[in-house]
Amino acid sequence: MTWLLQGIYDLLAQLVCWIMTALVGFLNLIVAALAALIGTLVELLPEMPLMPGVPSEITTAASWVNWIFPVGTVASFFMFILAAWLLWQAVAIALRWAKAMNE
Repeated sequence: MTWLLQGIYDLLAQLVCWIMTALVGFLNLIVAALAALIGTLVELLPEMPLMPGVPSEITTAASWVNWIFPVGTVASFFMFILAAWLLWQAVAIALRWAKAMNE
């Protein structure tokens, strides 16, 4: 008798698996249809105009400012300081956890 109940259970489990697979396939079709719709809508948009160029006077002034005050080097230095500080904070948290576990 248990073999009959086991067979029914296996059939129902397989049926649930088939239903779930069908639902996943249906959701994938919906996502693909939405992606195609969004792609079509994006294709209908007009071309974006090009950005206007920077006037040569501003470019010249920026190069002089960069020669006097090296903006790129200063930005790199502050990014290094920020990364070092964040690393220090992460190590400090890990050490505090290690200390709390030993107590």
